[in-house]
Order: sequence, then C-alpha cells, then structure tokens
Amino acid sequence: MTSVNPQPINSASDISYEMVCHFLYREARLLDQRKFTEWDNLFAEQGMYWIPLIEDQPDPINHLSLAYEDSMMRQVRINRLNHDRAWSQKPRSRTSHMVSAIVIEKICDETNRLVVGSAFQMAEWRSFGLRTFAGLYTHTLVVSDGHLKIGEKRVDLIDSGEAFEPIEVFI
Repeated sequence: MTSVNPQPINSASDISYEMVCHFLYREARLLDQRKFTEWDNLFAEQGMYWIPLIEDQPDPINHLSLAYEDSMMRQVRINRLNHDRAWSQKPRSRTSHMVSAIVIEKICDETNRLVVGSAFQMAEWRSFGLRTFAGLYTHTLVVSDGHLKIGEKRVDLIDSGEAFEPIEVFI
C-alpha cells in the first residue's frame, strides 16, 4: 500500500489537501471496520472526542454534551464495544461512514495545528434496525512526531437536541 505522506511532516503548512482527505477517509474506514484501537491511536495524547448537545455550543466544559471523551473514556467505550457480554452489541453494530465537503479552514504553523471541516453521514445497523446520523465534523489536527493526529474531533449532529437511543458506536 502506498502512503500518502512517506516523509515526516514538519509543520502544518506541509500538509496537503490530499493528505487531509486521506486521513479523514482512513479514520472513517477504521470505524467501519471496528478497528477501534487503531482509530483511537489517531488521537494526540490529549485528544478529545466531542458531540455537543446544542447547535453552536461554545464549549464542552460549561455546557452539557452528548459525549466528551478523553483517551480513558474512549478506551472504556472501546472495551465495552468489544466485550463478549455487551448485550447491546448482540449482534454487533455495523456502520458506514461517508465523509464529504472537506475544507481546510485554518492552518496555524505556530502551534502546528490545522482545522478541517467536513460533512458526514453515518448509517448504523443494530438489532432494532437502521438509523442514520448526519452533520458536520470539525477536526483539529496536530502535527506530532512527524504525523497527523487528532487534537479534537467535534461532531455536530443536525438533530443533536432530539431524543436518541443510546449512541453506542463512535460517530
């Protein structure tokens, strides 16, 4: 398999649009393949996974969120999803993530970060049937040890204020 970025990345301005697209598509593929540990390894050491509760929510600290997970909480969810006795995963959820409209919104060489916006749709099949999630992703990507890592993944659902069955998998 050919790597999109065979050379180490030194700064945010070294990152091409093609590299960003490949990174987001790879992330979606890992989730669909239930390779949750590999997906979690895409996060920076202090990386956060956030699903705001309301539209235009300014922060996850002073407001309720559907999810706000650091590495420990992501690992708890991964362990639950992979556990043989997880009754809610009998049969296991199957997903299909589609990522589109990818835009590099901001590049900051001083902090080696870039902000990437995209649209998504995710279909999930569970024993109760098929459901769909849709919305906008905002990835804050950081350059760490010559690689792209997720500093924060924000998932703004178009219907975030509605009642949901429990969200088991990562969106």
